[in-house]
Amino acid sequence: MDRQRSSVRLRNTAEPTQDIVTSSRNNKFKKTRSGDAKEQGFTCSSNMKKRLLPGLGGSEGWRAMLTKPVDPLTLAVFRFLFGIFMVVHIVRAVLVQDVIEANFQEFFPEMNFHYYFAMNPGKPTVQVTRAIFWACAVSAGLLSVGFLYRLASLSFLLLFTYINLMEKARYNNHYYLYILVSFLFLITDCHKSLSIDSVLASWRSKKTENTIPTWQLYIFRFQIFVCYFYGGIAKMNYDWVIRGEPCKTWFYRVEPIRQLAETVVPADYASNVIGHFFSLGGLIFDLLIGFMLISKTFRPMGFLLTFGFHLTNHFVFKIGTFPWVMMATNIIFIKPETASKVPVLKRFAIAAGPSTSKVEKKTHHKVSRPLLVLLLLYVTVQCLVPFRHWLYPGDVNWTMEGHQFSWRMMLNEEDVLLRTLIRPHGGAEIVHTSYQINARQVKRMLTDPELILQYAQHLGRGQLQTTGSPASVRVDMWRSLNNRPFQRWVDPTVDLTTADYWAFNYDWLEPRLPDAVFDFSELNRIRAEAKDHGKMASFFMDKPGGVFKTTLQPGGPCSNVTLLAVSGDVSVQINKVVTPVPVGTELALPTGGFHRVRTGRDGPASVWAYLHDCSSGHFHGAMMMVSLDSWELF
Repeated sequence: MDRQRSSVRLRNTAEPTQDIVTSSRNNKFKKTRSGDAKEQGFTCSSNMKKRLLPGLGGSEGWRAMLTKPVDPLTLAVFRFLFGIFMVVHIVRAVLVQDVIEANFQEFFPEMNFHYYFAMNPGKPTVQVTRAIFWACAVSAGLLSVGFLYRLASLSFLLLFTYINLMEKARYNNHYYLYILVSFLFLITDCHKSLSIDSVLASWRSKKTENTIPTWQLYIFRFQIFVCYFYGGIAKMNYDWVIRGEPCKTWFYRVEPIRQLAETVVPADYASNVIGHFFSLGGLIFDLLIGFMLISKTFRPMGFLLTFGFHLTNHFVFKIGTFPWVMMATNIIFIKPETASKVPVLKRFAIAAGPSTSKVEKKTHHKVSRPLLVLLLLYVTVQCLVPFRHWLYPGDVNWTMEGHQFSWRMMLNEEDVLLRTLIRPHGGAEIVHTSYQINARQVKRMLTDPELILQYAQHLGRGQLQTTGSPASVRVDMWRSLNNRPFQRWVDPTVDLTTADYWAFNYDWLEPRLPDAVFDFSELNRIRAEAKDHGKMASFFMDKPGGVFKTTLQPGGPCSNVTLLAVSGDVSVQINKVVTPVPVGTELALPTGGFHRVRTGRDGPASVWAYLHDCSSGHFHGAMMMVSLDSWELF
């Protein structure tokens, strides 16, 4: 160790001595290089921040990004188009669809369905309701032209929301989106361009700021992205991805699409090709289109895909103004500085101040802490609420609990049968047939357990008021999901008048039976054979030990009905005679009176089919059951 230290001292003393000038020059050189290195490091760090976090810098950070001024032209154009479409939507509802007469008369329908969070919104007279609709249309018009913008936004939001609270059966994801968009209009400044308000301000020589903070553009983009992306997540299920349902059913009915498919592939494969093409195409579209609209590179392709997608929905499903509103949202994904260069838009743009680039160097908008909290809360709710169905037991597509307000749009093809049974106190049970509700209410009630419970308890209250004594209300309800056999959906032993409406989930819903007990291809084969013999096949399945009591009313078009056992242990009881029906054999059923279909107590669920020589609607009516098909007939 001592030798090493001495050698170091010797090397140090052996170095040549530098004069003062040389030493000073070298020290300056070293300081300069050190300073350059520090400056280069600082520049590199700043550049890295700018690349990773554009618009961020200094102590402001993300706040500076949200408050950076941008041209409001794209949001103004969207505001103009949205207002026009809302006017069309409301005028069409009043004058073409007769929404007021069908939903809000004094004596018809017998009741209005409501949301659990707004059980008593009130029921104005028809005249007041009509005035509300027209006031909502006027508000939409004022919103479109940007006159009294803040008042118009608030009035449209309140009136349109109230109209939808008056009748839950009118719920639609599209209307939910319209309410959210109108709320965003209320808290943003989409009237800074292309509006009467901005023109009046310039005429008054009033000093106005013709830019908006970037967060206002981002919040609209976020909402549209959520609508698309969460719609794609909802499609990630077995029926949509593996079976191609319900697209197989929907699009195979469209004659031009079916003919085109049959020219490309054999006719036997056409339905599967159609189903998977539209299912996977819709899934990929919803999951990716938001990212494509955000991306500068893929945005033009995204615009083309959105036009093709929404135009297809418009012409195939006839879903009102929604496709046009969604196509109009494309404008908000265009960069504002790019949109302002379009001649048609540039002509209407109001430039009362310096350009955006100059304003950005001079000022930035302020955002208050309460507003930041509101925006954070809004974003959080929109991200979490669509997943609330995970809190409920069972498959949301079967139970429908947590289905609404979740962008679960057009996911299922459903057919539901309903027989309502009322037993007055001390009396015999009767079948309820006098439904004083409209077709839209029937459709929603057949697919929403909350509305089923509301209607059953409404009937119970009506019996109590009429007779002075309580009555039990049970429902014999069967549901077919995406071309599966009909299965029990509601426990028929439960008196729904005593069910807890405010329960977290409804335990009187029956679980869905597994698909393993039947073969979809076998069901399709039976359907095809029945069609060749001029009949239709209606499939049912029940759990072990189940009993299905039904009837076939005489005098209707259903004169030749047989029961075919498909799988499991099936027997039929007519009067007191029980007849086993082996798998693959048929049993003729008489019209008039009741019969019971019993399933064996051992083994898996059993499947059978009714083969009938009449339409589905007539067959359901003959069984004294309500369905969409039978409602349209009667």
